Amino acid sequence: MASRSIARAVQPTLSKPACRAFSSTSASLAGRQGGRFRKPEKKFDVAYMEKFEFDDQTTIGHELFENIRTVRQYLRKTEYELPKLQTFAKPFEPPTSEQIVKLKTHNYLGEGHPVERKVVLSVKVSDLKLDNKEKHKFLLLAGPRYNVDTEEFVLSSEKFPHRKQNKKYVHDVLNKLVAESKNKDDTFEDIPLNLAQPKKRLQFPKEWARPPQPQQQEAQQQE
Repeated sequence: MASRSIARAVQPTLSKPACRAFSSTSASLAGRQGGRFRKPEKKFDVAYMEKFEFDDQTTIGHELFENIRTVRQYLRKTEYELPKLQTFAKPFEPPTSEQIVKLKTHNYLGEGHPVERKVVLSVKVSDLKLDNKEKHKFLLLAGPRYNVDTEEFVLSSEKFPHRKQNKKYVHDVLNKLVAESKNKDDTFEDIPLNLAQPKKRLQFPKEWARPPQPQQQEAQQQE
């Protein structure tokens, strides 16, 4: 009886078909044999390189061809793509008498730079329409930001990370200065205004001028 029960227990296991075990290892790791990676044989062996038949360009020649391709690429853009930008062209309109503030910024094409956030504001003090007392107070508040040679108030800012923030900041400072200059509570009339002397423009003496050439004399006589 014991032998029959053992035979019945073994029979189902023997009747199952044999299965092949598959590995889940990636294909790139399946070729590892021996060491960590299987090294290619005779990859850089000079003896197994093809014979050079002098039918190819040198390295300098390939670099020259690459430069020619780059130049032709930009020439094609100039010929076919740049004329399309004419649809976006706008006629130049000079600033009106009310547009007195000038803003100066910097842009670097193809790369970022910290100076791109900087904004420089400049405005003629005479365009602010201030009387003598208000101008006196404004120049006192402006201090070294007033340029005597150009008679402009210049203010720059790069304390904020974005250009729009700096632009708004310089506008706000200018508006506050103008509003404070028009405040009649204290006109600062008792404080003297010490401005730097403007730079003198040197005039070239006429006797140092080079005598005109014969061709210039003939052109002047014809005129």
